Amino acid sequence: MKIIIISPEEIIKNETNTVNDLFRHGLQRFHLRKPEFDTGDYRRYIKAIEPLYHPRIVLNGSFELYNEFDLGGIHLNSNARRDEALRRKLAHLPPNIISTSYHSWQKIQENDFQYGYVFISPVFDSISKKEYKSNLNLAGAIETKRKLANQKRHCPEIIGLGGVGILEIEELRENGFDGAAMLGSLWMSGNPVATFQRANGVANSAESQNA
Repeated sequence: MKIIIISPEEIIKNETNTVNDLFRHGLQRFHLRKPEFDTGDYRRYIKAIEPLYHPRIVLNGSFELYNEFDLGGIHLNSNARRDEALRRKLAHLPPNIISTSYHSWQKIQENDFQYGYVFISPVFDSISKKEYKSNLNLAGAIETKRKLANQKRHCPEIIGLGGVGILEIEELRENGFDGAAMLGSLWMSGNPVATFQRANGVANSAESQNA
């Protein structure tokens, strides 16, 4: 089961050092999302990450930096997904390095693009955004996979986002999710690296029990 970490929206103290430490401790996928960043800000942030780890970084903006740094992927929010000009610019990229976000099972089921994985949120009440409450049925992951398989259509990996802490990872696994994305529970924990190690341990333990 995958553990994906999303950057906090605002820069925190020693953030890039922490990200490097997360990679050193096994993080395989990091979403760099800074709504207030311009391309120069993103470039400086990426340069602060050891080049060895650049292929593990997914950009949520300034997509022109993807090739400049040999990054691992790009993530389209709902606005970017609807931007036809942007989609044409990205048409040369393999679909499996592109991800996106949805807020309903129906939208995933209606999608025809072969994303590598999709976030669905909020699977639990958000930690960082107190007004962001969950109304999703977790059983929808298995049902969505079954429905798309019956139709012989591509089903991207399904990653649960929103309110995901250590205790929620096992619940997501039991409900057929392929991974969990962590944001508030990690960056507000006081020790992001230790929190990730615990989460990764739970994810790997659950995976080995299924082997």
